[in-house]
Amino acid sequence: MKKNNLMSGALILSIGGVLAKVFSAIYRIGLTRILGGEGIGIYQLVFPFYSLCVVLATAGLPMAISKVISKNRGKEKSVVKKCMIFTSIISLIITFILLTCSHGLAGLQGNKDIAICYVILAPTIILVSATSVLRGYFQGRHDFTPSAVSNISEQFVKLVVGLVLSLALLGVSVMASIVGAMISIVISEVISIFVLLVYFKKEPKSDAQAKVSIKELMKDIAPITLTNIILPISSFIDSVLVVNLLSVNFSNQLSVFLYGLESGAVSSLVSLPTIFSFAIASVILPNLAKSEHKFNKNEKISISIKIILIIAVPTVLCFLLVPDRVIRLLYGSRLNGFNIAGTAIASQLLAISSLGVVFLSINQIYSSSLQAIDERYVTIRNITIGVILKFVIELIFLPSKLLNIYALAVANTVCYVTTMVLNHMEIRENFSLNISHVFVGKLLISNSVMLIVLLSVLSISDTWSNTLLALICGVVFYFFSLFYFKIFDRKEKAMLKYKV
Repeated sequence: MKKNNLMSGALILSIGGVLAKVFSAIYRIGLTRILGGEGIGIYQLVFPFYSLCVVLATAGLPMAISKVISKNRGKEKSVVKKCMIFTSIISLIITFILLTCSHGLAGLQGNKDIAICYVILAPTIILVSATSVLRGYFQGRHDFTPSAVSNISEQFVKLVVGLVLSLALLGVSVMASIVGAMISIVISEVISIFVLLVYFKKEPKSDAQAKVSIKELMKDIAPITLTNIILPISSFIDSVLVVNLLSVNFSNQLSVFLYGLESGAVSSLVSLPTIFSFAIASVILPNLAKSEHKFNKNEKISISIKIILIIAVPTVLCFLLVPDRVIRLLYGSRLNGFNIAGTAIASQLLAISSLGVVFLSINQIYSSSLQAIDERYVTIRNITIGVILKFVIELIFLPSKLLNIYALAVANTVCYVTTMVLNHMEIRENFSLNISHVFVGKLLISNSVMLIVLLSVLSISDTWSNTLLALICGVVFYFFSLFYFKIFDRKEKAMLKYKV
């Protein structure tokens, strides 16, 4: 293996992850336009528990399996076979539980119609589990291309098939359109594992038997699963709690509609900057603790935070200052329903939620950094505290006629801020961040230029085309300003060049 293969492979994997997340974001925006506020609310009810099942069946598998494979050179296929048996048993149990509990879950969430969605999605748990094993196999061999290709293929198929089926079935009913979206997820998972199997069959054969310990696997899987499971549990509780608490003052349908505005339309936008923080965490931070790298860990984290600020700050400003234009550009009038201006509500929710964008993005870097130095359980503790605080706010303020769904946006923001601040305290004990006043000044000037251009173009007219033009012009002038003011010094440029 060549010296740079591992780094180039990590870059391939992160690019694949970014493209997949971009396809996913486009899918969510397009689906929201098709289903409308009420439809996306029903759609969103299904995924918290489904995501929880997927995390239970797969979280930590790729990393743990890749570690085992690295210790069993020449016996990789034997590792895959034994891990497949182990994960198949777990995924079959979880699938059975999901199928058995589908009607009860749907009733608990206040919408019995979504039981069919759980039934449709249940088999994908087995597919996703097998996919995780194969991805772990390739990553253990430092071959990241199959994982990237399968990930991109999966999201692209879901994007195309999902939007086509949803649009085609919308004429039948909103529920039929949602079912079409669910079917596309099954198809996309089949495509994903098919791609991996094609690559797997090309691998050299091996009859050697490996010694795979379930205890060894669980040692790596457990902390990763615990970290990844907290937010899915939180989202599932939200899918039950939010609708029921809103139903104190509103009908069940209206409550689902409001929940869909926040969890579907707005959350999709708030999470957009994490596409880039995910890439940074994948490329810059995985080998943070290794001393043989050219640049030390403090510099790596500092430049990671700088890149996140460059991306997240202008996003926050746009969401905060012109949320109505952003919402109307992406969703048109499809968020309106029940004689309520859903577009206006979504705009206000976006403005509130925008405050959490920077914290959410930076926290992804912090979490990866702490995990890289084996502080995994610290991140579990911090995110648990944030989630508990979030639920306290929801329980108190969601039943309020004045705050209602806005309390969910506030609670999520408080969760992000709390978790990031707690992680920041841990980061300061282990690392020394270098974010200079000069950098902050240049960033503020560049954002000021962006806002002047953006608001000037927006003032010309209130059409969607003008909004799109204003955003494009703002982005162009923003990055031109960053380049003009030399936001990165020579050392940082050398570091970025080195990483790429």
